[in-house]
Amino acid sequence: MTTREIVTAYIRAIEAHAPDEVARHMHPDFENVEHPNKLVPTGRRYDLAATRAAGERGLAVMASERYEIRQMIVEGDRAAVQIAWSGTLAVPAGPLPPGHVMRADVCSIIELKDGKVWRQEQYDCFA
Repeated sequence: MTTREIVTAYIRAIEAHAPDEVARHMHPDFENVEHPNKLVPTGRRYDLAATRAAGERGLAVMASERYEIRQMIVEGDRAAVQIAWSGTLAVPAGPLPPGHVMRADVCSIIELKDGKVWRQEQYDCFA
């Protein structure tokens, strides 16, 4: 698979709420850097286990998600992906009721190692 195909399959697995499929694409030394944003003002770093746990928590909160890949620039084992994200809440989140659709413009820099997602840097701009 090419870098573009691997990154696209990884994002589609996240969108489908398929944790086992997501895990299949992740390198054992995976790291996710989430830069400061509206929901995580100080930013956060996750290793593989913390990312899986965050994904499980997300499954309980989000009824569905959509990751519209607007653009992807690939250079070797690295991709810069511009995404329009939307997520429908399954449960209340603060003042937001179930069924509310959250939106964000996302830039994700994804690096592969050994054909798997090794490092991901997230810049999430929530509306």
